[in-house]
Amino acid sequence: MNVRVWLMLGLIYAVFVVFGVRLWQLQVVQYQQFATRSQGNYLRTESTLAPRGRILDRNGVVLASNRLAVDLVYRGGDVLFKERILAVTGLRAFPEVGREPVKLMENVPEQLVPTLGELTAGEPNLRLVERVERVYPNPISGPVIGYTGLPSQEQVVGQDYEPEELIGASGLEAALENQLRGRKGLQLVEVNARGQRIRIDEQRPPVAGPDVRLTIDLKLQRAAEQALKEGLADVNRLRVKNRQPLETVARGAIVALDPRTGEVLAMATNPGFDPNLFGRRPRPSEQLAALFRDKNRPTLNRAISAFPPGSTYKLSSSSMFLEQGYVTTGTAYRCSSAIPFGGRLFRNWFRGDMGMFTVEEAIAQSCNTWYYQVAKTDPFGIPDKLHSRSLQLGLGRATGLEISESEGLIPTIAWKRQAVRRDPKWYAGETLSLVIGQGYNLTTPAQIARMLTTIANGGRQPSLHLVRQIGVLEVNHSITQVSGRHWAELQQGMRRTVNWGTSRHVLGPDKFPVPTAGKTGTAQNEGGFGREHSWYMGYGPVNDAGQFVGGRPPLVVVAFFENGTEGSGVALPATRKVMAAYWGVEPPQSP
Repeated sequence: MNVRVWLMLGLIYAVFVVFGVRLWQLQVVQYQQFATRSQGNYLRTESTLAPRGRILDRNGVVLASNRLAVDLVYRGGDVLFKERILAVTGLRAFPEVGREPVKLMENVPEQLVPTLGELTAGEPNLRLVERVERVYPNPISGPVIGYTGLPSQEQVVGQDYEPEELIGASGLEAALENQLRGRKGLQLVEVNARGQRIRIDEQRPPVAGPDVRLTIDLKLQRAAEQALKEGLADVNRLRVKNRQPLETVARGAIVALDPRTGEVLAMATNPGFDPNLFGRRPRPSEQLAALFRDKNRPTLNRAISAFPPGSTYKLSSSSMFLEQGYVTTGTAYRCSSAIPFGGRLFRNWFRGDMGMFTVEEAIAQSCNTWYYQVAKTDPFGIPDKLHSRSLQLGLGRATGLEISESEGLIPTIAWKRQAVRRDPKWYAGETLSLVIGQGYNLTTPAQIARMLTTIANGGRQPSLHLVRQIGVLEVNHSITQVSGRHWAELQQGMRRTVNWGTSRHVLGPDKFPVPTAGKTGTAQNEGGFGREHSWYMGYGPVNDAGQFVGGRPPLVVVAFFENGTEGSGVALPATRKVMAAYWGVEPPQSP
């Protein structure tokens, strides 16, 4: 043989050796790995869900967290221990199954998990599936914290959500979705021809969302929620007085702030709901249907919804009058029972003559006719100037809160021309209503709280916020300075409200141990007589000039009761209860 033949034979021999070695590796060394795969196994990738971040109060108390839930899922077909499984679960029969698996039991009780785990072991058509549920161990007002749900088909396709992944549906859960959402994991799953999982390789572990620490103080939050519920007795006391039908629930909101930072220490709204109703599966469909049908609208967050502000708005009017030179500190008008204007009488809340008042006294006694007389001096120039000043003070615009809020309405003459087509003309008498917080004015309790904070701070205006920390990162918020030369007059007027005016009977020096300042408000609305909205805004501790002083942490509180009748009778006592809880003073007594 020549050399080329030997070379050819050697090459063929080498190829056979390589194939032989590879065959030995596959059949001997990697037999276990590939034995079942040769019978029809295949690989698939699956996402593993990440837990949402927890929601904590400012002191670390858990408000929202997660729990592991287990569902029994049936794919259809034969099941080995069918009768025993039916007996354990209490089911009568296995249902027909289409393309998608059926959940035979959601939230399998913890004591049944080991038994069902044994009965479903190795079953290709029946298995226990773990998922994450949202729970609220210390639930606060449902409309505030919100709840979670499952994503829509559009969110699954367009935003990379898994069908079983929780997503914020309302309140803070929805507003903080991007912060609370974790990062999904990825695993490689080997499945045989019978659908049994043979092997799971984790490619990327899931990462839980970061914890979010709120500014809310749970203790104060509870006090605010309780004050709203207890307000029902005051509402119905006035219903009886005015011969009106009694209410079954108090509708309202309370907002409490740290005026130094704009941190919301309490945001309560009533009626509300327990967010745990939305967390567990199966959901209590009848209870949820009743919740959404309720005429008292328990899903509405009244703290960020807009209502007529009534006399609380007089602080904005007073500020504008002073800054624009309509009045000075010494300008006095008679606080009469009524004044004639435009062919009608514009009345004060008090039916007698209260004498000559300056702006401070008009604030303290909430004298409508004082404000009417200023408004008469320039009825077509005041609305736009009042709109501008109100926006500066924080009304008619977003406050900075992380949750979606109503902007309310501070009207102008141009606005009415565009918005009220049936009667676009601005009448002089509308300005008289405007300056006392009636007419088209709409503000939220949160906006009133920001306005009061601005005035009490002498123009220093922090944005309001509910979030203090995300993960390990502190959240910074803006503080602006509102121009003004007459903060002292407004502060003094509110201090005189407590010492001499409309809130003396509840918060006066002989009624409450901490000196405060504030303003009552009663707002007419379409509900008619005896169903006016009840407002009170207050702050403290203060000195005799209405300025913040040390000794106790400063606090701003706004209480609002929808159709509560009068501010001094309903919202004022509720504010007192919140202040007493915050400063740790004696339990509030009935006025």
